[in-house]
Amino acid sequence: MAQAALQNTDTANTPKAQAKKGRPRSEKSKNAILKATNSLLLHRSVQELSIESIAKKAKVGKTTIYRWWPNKTAIVMDALRSQPGIQSPLPTPKTNAEAVVMQLDKLIRMLDGNNGDTIAQLFSEAQADTKAQKIFSGTFLTPLIDAIEFSIEQGKEHKEFRNSLDTALAVDLLCGPIFFRLLSRPADLNEDFRETYPKEAVRLISA
Repeated sequence: MAQAALQNTDTANTPKAQAKKGRPRSEKSKNAILKATNSLLLHRSVQELSIESIAKKAKVGKTTIYRWWPNKTAIVMDALRSQPGIQSPLPTPKTNAEAVVMQLDKLIRMLDGNNGDTIAQLFSEAQADTKAQKIFSGTFLTPLIDAIEFSIEQGKEHKEFRNSLDTALAVDLLCGPIFFRLLSRPADLNEDFRETYPKEAVRLISA
């Protein structure tokens, strides 16, 4: 019996067992960091935010933060994506045109309010930092563009959109006015705009 107890103790002390034991604690720290980041962004800009302030708010060390994220931009992007509703899947569309309308609607909702301010600030920071630009593009812009491009290509095949339509240019036409309002007139990214713009925009590229 003593030998069995010793074997159990040895098993519990193996690196594999220790990793399994420590994983929930690590996940708890990660969630605390994301929650702290979102909380701080309610009261300060991305430019004012620092790794030190996030670590202090989350009650973790800076090394814990760098274990998951290379810089502040990466933390902020993950914090935004962790918010309830941001990653919720869209309903299944009946047509590709409806899919584009849903995607534009979701983009406007994402950029409305405090999150829009944060995205605009990240966009500004990314202009001066190559690493930040890659993270911002890879985690936010590229998935957005890929989803809309796919729906447009499918719509062209099903004759919902003009076959001669340049897909990349169409994405610019659809998303450009949204980002223009974000950067110049963020108050106009409101419910009225969300109700009218996506359907009107899709009509511009319809067959």
